[in-house]
Amino acid sequence: MTEKKTVRKQRVYELARELNISSEALLKVLAELEIPAKSHMSTLAPADTSRVINQFEKQKNEAKTRATRKRKRRRRKKKTVVSAETVKNVKKTLAKMDAGKSKSRKSRKTRYRREKQERHEQKAVQPGEDKVVNIAEFTSPAELSAQIGIPVNSVIATCMGLGVMATANQRLDSDTIALVAEEYDFKVREVAEFGAEALEEARVATGDSEAEERPPVVTIMGHVDHGKTALLDRIRSSNVISTESGGITQHIGAYVATVDDDRQITFIDTPGHAAFTAMRARGAMVTDIVVLVVAADSRVMPQTKESIEHARAAGIPIIVAITKMDLPTANPDFIKQDLSANNVLVEEWSGNVQCAQVSAMTGEGIDDLLEKILLQAELMELTAVPDRLAKGTVLEGRVDPRRGSIVNILVQDGTLREGDFFVAGQFAGRARALFDENDEEVSEVPPGYPVQLLGSPGVPGAGDSFVSVENESEAKKVALRRQIVERERVLHARRKVSLEDFWASSEEGERVLNIIVKSDVSGSAEAIVDTLSKLQNEEVGVSVILSGAGGITESDVDLASASNAVILGFKVRPDQRAREKAAEEGVEISTFNVIYDLENTVKKALGGLLKPEEKEEFLGSAEVRDTFKVPKIGVIAGSYIVAGKIKRNARARLVRNGVVLWEGEISSLKHFKEDRREMVAGFECGIGLEKYNDIKVGDTIESFQIVKIARELE
Repeated sequence: MTEKKTVRKQRVYELARELNISSEALLKVLAELEIPAKSHMSTLAPADTSRVINQFEKQKNEAKTRATRKRKRRRRKKKTVVSAETVKNVKKTLAKMDAGKSKSRKSRKTRYRREKQERHEQKAVQPGEDKVVNIAEFTSPAELSAQIGIPVNSVIATCMGLGVMATANQRLDSDTIALVAEEYDFKVREVAEFGAEALEEARVATGDSEAEERPPVVTIMGHVDHGKTALLDRIRSSNVISTESGGITQHIGAYVATVDDDRQITFIDTPGHAAFTAMRARGAMVTDIVVLVVAADSRVMPQTKESIEHARAAGIPIIVAITKMDLPTANPDFIKQDLSANNVLVEEWSGNVQCAQVSAMTGEGIDDLLEKILLQAELMELTAVPDRLAKGTVLEGRVDPRRGSIVNILVQDGTLREGDFFVAGQFAGRARALFDENDEEVSEVPPGYPVQLLGSPGVPGAGDSFVSVENESEAKKVALRRQIVERERVLHARRKVSLEDFWASSEEGERVLNIIVKSDVSGSAEAIVDTLSKLQNEEVGVSVILSGAGGITESDVDLASASNAVILGFKVRPDQRAREKAAEEGVEISTFNVIYDLENTVKKALGGLLKPEEKEEFLGSAEVRDTFKVPKIGVIAGSYIVAGKIKRNARARLVRNGVVLWEGEISSLKHFKEDRREMVAGFECGIGLEKYNDIKVGDTIESFQIVKIARELE
């Protein structure tokens, strides 16, 4: 008997699983083959199943054949050969197309070569040499990686290894930068101003002519009221001292004086008040010669000694000018002896320091002083290259209500011309106009001369560098980076206080006076901040949250209101909107014209913040003659007041045989059955001590109070 083999029918989903496709895709194939099927549960006849499988095998073979042909065609394809003539023609065509952009291409090529050379110099370090990179403060990991040639991801990983979670553009402090660089065997040399070296190299490359003689820059230094400005007035035949408040110099003044044979000298007059230490130091750094002024009727004062130290630190020669020789009390020999005690020996005393005895009132010795200055300048052979772009130093800056920001600059090398692009501190601009010290407009300023410049978008800090540049975009790039660094510096300077820090400072009694300082010029603001920082001690401090040049505006009042600060204005006034805002917010605004008054006012304010001194004041004493136990109250001391008076709720102590057993407050005071606030000597009373009952006959109760006495800042 023969068995018949039956073929099982398949459902759609089973065949789809066998072919490794979805049921929906198989239903579409069945529709193309005109095989009836409604859903994935439909059954298929064996003939239909075979047709579907054959169709799939056919498509698979066709796909393999196409892939094989494509690979063969790729192997047979030959490389395109470009002839040298074709390359030459293409280059000629591109050169003609770029003919109109030759100037910009040249500048781009020059900049590319310079950057490539810098990268090559940084990487080409001989074995055994230290790898040093110049890094500005608050550099990001991306900028650091470009400097040292390490991928930015590696730099970020190194930061994370040091516990600093940084992104590519996050700013790092100088300590973190140094640690990261050391991981890659680099040493960091921190630069004060970003891009200063690159700007100087580009400036020097603009001119290669021979150096020419320039006028000497002379700084007048000395103690306050020793006649510095009066001497300069005599030389210039002007009256500068009449324009200064209180008769003392409170700004840096730069002037040009013409002497015999049309030779010129640039004089810089610095303040002599103790508050202007930073100004005197800045004046010593930009000068060639220091004229040390000492009054003949005085002696070498603290600011005179400070000026000597500044000149020595800068390595600048000193010429001594003994002024006020017209006074009957003048004693120049005593001054020379006092100078010798400070290691300043004049030529008359076998030294090497020139000395001139002058009088600003009569003009005595002025010619001798100028002759000595010119002689010293000839020995120093002062030269500069005038055909280069200008380089100088910012002496002061201020905001003029009509002309905007005005920057006083001393040009030290090159020539500054109207229309030049420049970088001054963290600001970049174009010189719109140039004025000399007499407010007369000039078209160019040679080296060795001071100038007032208009065109800066803001007021740079006193002492900032000034460099002229050829490219405006490069100037803006450097200025933007410096502004970022300055903003980061301000943010890092603000101390973030947690609750724990707040309570700790409160328990320690630390008190801080927040101040906003606005001045007419940036140099005076810097001097005021320097003065205020010296007034603080361990108990009270001064926090200058903002300082700068310009009038007091509404934004300053808003900042003072948010920071609980007071506003101090030096030779500036608030506008109407600022006054109204200050009255509305309760912000105090104080203005001054003399720095003495400002210093004394802040000193009194700090004295009010000092924790008052506590002193014990004796009130009286009483002798315990009997004791009474009162239910629910305790022991009452029947006492006789021996001296002074006893006050209820006053402080008291219980003394037995000369030993203090208890100290606290008096809880009750009665005379017979009446409650009394106080009892005087000669009366009997009942005294209850707060939470204390161990009272015996013969004890003494002393009453006293704590008096708080206001202190003054020393």
